[in-house]
Parts: sequence; structure tokens; C-alpha cells
Amino acid sequence: MSNLTNRSLCFSILVLVLVLSGSTSVLAQKENQSDKPTKSDPTKTDSTQTEEEEVTLLPKIEEMQVPSMNDLLKKPPVDWVVLENDRVLIVEPIYPRPNTLQQLDLALKESYSWPKPKSKAEIDEQRKMRAAFNFIQLTLVDEKENPEYQIQRKSVKQVVHHEDQILMRIDELLKSNQLRLAFELLLVLDRKHRDWPGFNQRQQRLLFLEAKDKQKLKQFEIAIAFIEDLHRRSPEYPGLSQLAGEVIDVLIKQSVKEEHFRKAHFFLKRLGSMFPRQKVIATWEESLLARSNTILNNADQQAKQNDYQSAIQSAMDASIVWPINPRLRESLLRYHNRYPVINVGVLETAFDKTPFFLERNSTRRHRKLTQIPLFEVARINQTPQYQSRFFEQWDPTDLGRRADFILRQSYASWESHPTMMAADITEFLRKKITPGNSQYDERFDSYVQSITATSPFTFSIFFDRVPLRTERLLTLPIEAKPLWETVSTDINSENARNPKQPEIFVSNRFIVDEQTPNQVRYVRAVPEPTGLRDYNVAQINEIRYPNFEKSFQALLLGEVSVLPFLPAKLVSYFQEQEEFNVVQSAIPLSHVLQFNPESKPLKIIELRRALAYAINRRKILTDTLLHQSQLLNGRLITAPYYTGLQAYNQQVPQREYNFPLAVALAVASQKKLGGNIPTLHMLCDPNPEAQEAAKELINAWSQIGVRVTLIPNTPVEAEKKSLNWDIAYRTVTMTEPVMELWPFLTVGKGAQIDSLEIFPDWLRLKLIELDEATDWETATALIKRLQLQLYSMAHIVPLWEIDQFHVFRTNIKGYADRPLNFYDNVEQWVVTPVFPNVDAFTQK
Repeated sequence: MSNLTNRSLCFSILVLVLVLSGSTSVLAQKENQSDKPTKSDPTKTDSTQTEEEEVTLLPKIEEMQVPSMNDLLKKPPVDWVVLENDRVLIVEPIYPRPNTLQQLDLALKESYSWPKPKSKAEIDEQRKMRAAFNFIQLTLVDEKENPEYQIQRKSVKQVVHHEDQILMRIDELLKSNQLRLAFELLLVLDRKHRDWPGFNQRQQRLLFLEAKDKQKLKQFEIAIAFIEDLHRRSPEYPGLSQLAGEVIDVLIKQSVKEEHFRKAHFFLKRLGSMFPRQKVIATWEESLLARSNTILNNADQQAKQNDYQSAIQSAMDASIVWPINPRLRESLLRYHNRYPVINVGVLETAFDKTPFFLERNSTRRHRKLTQIPLFEVARINQTPQYQSRFFEQWDPTDLGRRADFILRQSYASWESHPTMMAADITEFLRKKITPGNSQYDERFDSYVQSITATSPFTFSIFFDRVPLRTERLLTLPIEAKPLWETVSTDINSENARNPKQPEIFVSNRFIVDEQTPNQVRYVRAVPEPTGLRDYNVAQINEIRYPNFEKSFQALLLGEVSVLPFLPAKLVSYFQEQEEFNVVQSAIPLSHVLQFNPESKPLKIIELRRALAYAINRRKILTDTLLHQSQLLNGRLITAPYYTGLQAYNQQVPQREYNFPLAVALAVASQKKLGGNIPTLHMLCDPNPEAQEAAKELINAWSQIGVRVTLIPNTPVEAEKKSLNWDIAYRTVTMTEPVMELWPFLTVGKGAQIDSLEIFPDWLRLKLIELDEATDWETATALIKRLQLQLYSMAHIVPLWEIDQFHVFRTNIKGYADRPLNFYDNVEQWVVTPVFPNVDAFTQK
């Protein structure tokens, strides 16, 4: 045993001596690879020849194969130590790393600057430490008995670490365009040793090749992402500027072809942020400027022909093409001052096809914008206060059985409706009391006996029974053509109307000039005359967006100046912005569940009450709709009208959430229906808050075993001939419930006697008694009692009222502090142009 040990020791010393003496070959124990044996000298002994053959077993560096990806990931890591004769020792990872040789050389150099030793022991210690820098400790791979060796630094030419081998394999992968595998190896290297020398260069090369690859695949936006990432790491990377120009040039061409100019600006800005002097930038800037100038030239020609509507539209188009055109500001100001335009961002228009046949926000806006009733509510102070744009005076006489009216004979230039004559009103109202006429109104006829025009601007109405309020009875527009004047002036004048435009009625305020799926354009029924110093709003564009987020973005980007709908969760945000004003409506929006009187399941009172008790109204209002808002902009209600009205009965107790009772009532109603409650169908107002709350209601009802499905507000559903619905989720803004409750309960059938057939006897009698009340005190008492009965019998389920907020850009002035309706006083809004925000126009 001792002889074997001595032989191994001698063998190890021999190898070390060969290495330290700078020999041209070194022995590596148990190498799998072997060189061809050198030609032997015949004069030498066999033992000498064997030693030389074993020493030459070490491979040369040029013979080393780059390890495969599988070997690099699954086998133990090894380093290559390259000797001066280019032979390679395969060893376990050596330290320090990386740059082992450079670190040793630096440490040796710095050792000569150590403090001068003060004793012999310190001298010996420093000498030993300095000597250690001249050697590298290594462990041979596959050496079983004595793998540990020490080799002189000067005998080593290079150290190829395991991480360097990974980089070599990455280079091979990049050459063969195997980008995904290269990326995986980069991740491995980053985990093994962050910031390894050469890592950044390979990563940058990978990003460049990825961008080129996406360019070939025509995935240009993904290519830009790689280009921008590479630019952040190495702005001067060779070929990057040219590649960025090629990719973004294609995207800009596509955007301009599709007339998505903001998108083109967005890509142009991205290129400019990386390479401001890129030729593509200058080329496109010249092209877009020229295109914008061409449009502005057309606008000038249109203005010369007094076509200011087209001129302002052309100027706005030019601002979209190239917002930094130096001519743009002056053109926008000139044309906008002559023809002020407001863009309003909406979620739906009045012309959207939907199965929801009841009144909604869009139809309320449309009615307010296009019609001026004879009397309209001016303000609310527990009771509505009325005003009229047409009458100078109206006086009841003969104990209220007659009313005399005197019309205004002149109007201000800002008023957009035609001149109204007494004959216009009397002829239209006579149709309302003539049975058989298409405009016959049974309820109106029950009040009015006759109408007489006494002069061109005076008329009288004689009543069969005294109305509770004459003004409320006449809150209707005169939908008839003007008798005594023509709205259009000379055909060659700027006020001449296009024959394709709709007819103008006496009470028209604005009319629909153009309608597309995503926009409705309203213009004044009567254009303002020329020569005025200041012009009022001439055109309103309601631009439709698929959701509130898009309309919100459009407001921030300047595409629109007003949003009529503002969720409670965003009120505080806009109140803090200097460029916006938030306005609260005087009347909140009431949310109500109404049951179809002809629905067989919902004729059962237990089922109606089960649906009512199953709703946790307070939680839905607070969490889902108000989003825990600190503003007091939502309240639970017990009637479908404003809680601030005198007619609202504050004594009616709120119905609290009671799940056990709801389950019991549902079981009872199930028995009455023969053991099974059929699936109920619910119509829902397109209002986003209503849609959100409806989902919560359906979920709550499912907990008590009542399945309710929501009818989609789609054109497909609207085309269906038979609309099968059981529940309607409505939003309403009643100002005079004494008159409005009857048509509300009949679900669109109006206030005719026939419409009461669907109600039980007690409800018919109560509605008729309310309608016949002749004094306010009696009417108020009746409607308060009716409110209590409707609520307890669950004929309707009032949910909550939510304050309405509108947001205006500061370029609009003149709107009311607390408007009753969104378009109140819109003709007198003062509008200044919104000049293009270059940064906004370069956002995608």
C-alpha cells in the first residue's frame, strides 16, 4: 500500500514540475479525449515514450468544442485554463471570477503599496500573501485521488469560465437566429452571475435581432418596443437609427392612409425622442404640414363663400393633421368666433337602437336640445317654478276657467327658434282636443274646452275644469311649421338651408343636421344674422364613445369639451383640475325598478316583495355606485321622484334588506305559481351606473332562487318584434309628480283612461282622483298617500337617487351653476376655441 502511495506522489510531483517549468504539455488525469501519439524516437526506452504520450493528452484551445445548451444547463459547470502552449486544462470553477488573471495581477500590484512591515513576522506574512498572488488554485475534473493543484500565474495564458462558455453558445445561437434559445441562456447567465462581462453586448445584440425579426414578420409595433429598449441601453448601437426609421416609417404610412393622424404623430414623436435628426422625421413633418396647409386653403375658400360651418370643420381637420401648423391658431380663432362649435362626449345618442323603449339620458338631452315647450321649469324650490320664452304675460281669469296669453313680438339674436304667432299655437292645440286627429290628447282634452286667437300675438284658452297649474298643462312644444314666416332667407344668403335638411317646427331650438353611427350634429334652427359682434353656439356635435374611459380620454386630449355624465368616483378628480369645471345638476337622477303590469308572475305581491327585500340597497349604492365617495351624492328613496320636492312623503319608512324574509316570500310565491318561478327578463336603462347596479340586483335575486336575465341593449334585440320583459330598471327626473306619475306608471302608454285597465281598481281610482285635484294642498296629500301605498304594495321599487355631475372645459362659459337639464341655456354658452395641445396630439 505504501509503494502505491509513493508512486502516485511521485507522479503528481512530475506533472507539477512539468507545469512549473513552462513545458509545452501538461498531464490531465482521466481525459476522455486523446491526441494522436507523437512519433517516438527508436533510441528511447518504452517508459520515456509512455510519459510523453500521456503528457500530450491535453487538447488545444482551438480543438475545444463549445458546450451544447443541454451540457451547459444540466452538467456541472467547468472552466477552461489555457496554458502558454494553448493546451487546456478542464477544471472546476476557479476563483476569483470573473477576470481571474486580471484580478490576480491587480492584487499583486497593489501588494507593493502595503504598509511597511514592523516585524519579521509581518515581513513573512506579507511575503506569503504576495507569493499566493503568483499561483492559481485549481481542481482537475475527473481526478479521483489528487485533484487539487497549484499552478503559476505566468504559465496561464487565459481562463475561459463557464459563463464565458455560455456567452460563446449564445453567439452561436444568435448567428443561427435561434433567438428564443439565446434569450433563455441569457436569463440563466443573469441568474448565475449578474453583470458578467459581455452579457450586455449579447443582450443588446439579441434586442436588435428581435427587432429585425419582428420587422420581417410585419409586427412593427412590437419591433418598436425592442428598438426603444435597445435605445435605452445603447443609444449609439450600430444600425439602430436606420432600423427605427424603417419600422416607424411604415407605421406612419399606415396611420396616414387610414387618416389616424394622432396615431401618426404618436409614432413620429417616439422616433424623435430616440433619433431627433432621423431623415424620416423631416420628411413626414414636411408632408403633414403641406397637407394641413391644403386643408386650411380650402377653409379660406369656404369662408369667402360664407360657409363657416364647413370652414370651421376644415380648420379642425387641419389641426388634427398637423397641430403645430403656424397658420392654425389664427384660422381656428377666426372661424370659431364666427361659428362656435361644441363637441360633447356621450356614451349613447338618441338614435342608438335599443330595446329600452322608455326615456333615457340621451332622449332627455335630445328633447331638451331640439324642443322649447311653451312653459318650462326654471328652478325648483320644493315646487317647480315655470318660465316661458314665448309669452310676455299670461293671466288666469273667470276663476281659473280662462287664461289669456300675450306673446313676445321680438327675440334676441341668440335665440335659435322661429318667431311664434298666436295662430301657430291655437292651430296646434286645437288638434290636441280634436278626437280622431293623430295628435289628439285625451288628458289635455279633458281640461280644455276651446282655444281662440284674438290677435296675431294674443290668444285665450277656455277650460272645462280648472287645471291645477296652467303652466304644467302647457309644458309641450308646438310641433308645427311656422304659419307666418319662412325660416329660410334668400337662397343665396348664408342663412339659406339645404333642402335635404328636416323641416323646422315653431318650437325647434336646434335641429339634427347630420347623423352617423358615432356622431349626431345639431345646428341652430334659425342661424344668427351676419354682422354681429359676438356669435353664440351655432353647432353641437354629440360624439359617441363605447365606454366612459374612452370619453374621459377624449376630454383630456381635447377631442371634446364637455361630458354630460360624470361618475361619482371621478368628481373629486375633476374638481382639483384647473382646466375643468364640475357642475352639479339641480335634480338628481332617480333609479327605480318598475314591474310590467301585464307580467303574470309579477302580479303576485309576494314575489314583488321578495324581489324588494332581497336587495341590499345601501351596500350597492355605497360600494358599487358611489365607490365609497366622501361626497354626499346618493340617497335611498321611497318614490320615483326627487326627495327635495314638497310632494315627496318623508314619512314613508325605508324598506331594509331582509334576506330570510325574501326567501320566505319567494317560496310562498313559488307555490302560487305551481311550484316553479319562471325566468324573469329585465330591461335596463343604458346608463352605466344603472347597468352596473343591475348586475348586482340579478346576483342578489339569484340568492333567493329567482333567476333574472338582463336583456342586452343591442340593435339585434331592438329589432325583435315582441319584447318580452318583466322588470324595467328606469332612471327618471320628475319635476311635477302630480302630473307625471300617471304616465310613468303606465310604462309609456300615456295618461289615457284605457291605459288604466292594467291596474287594480284601487290604483285606478287614486290616479283619477289625483288628476282631478284642483288645489295644491289636496294634490299633495293625495300623492303622498299614493306614494305610501305604491311602496308598501311593491308596485314599484324605488332604489336611490344619485346627484348628476357634468364636466366642462374652461373654454366654455355661461352655463348655469345648477342646471335642471344639461342643455339649459345652451344658446348663450360662450365658447372660445380649444387650441391644439401638441403633446396631447402626439399621444396614441
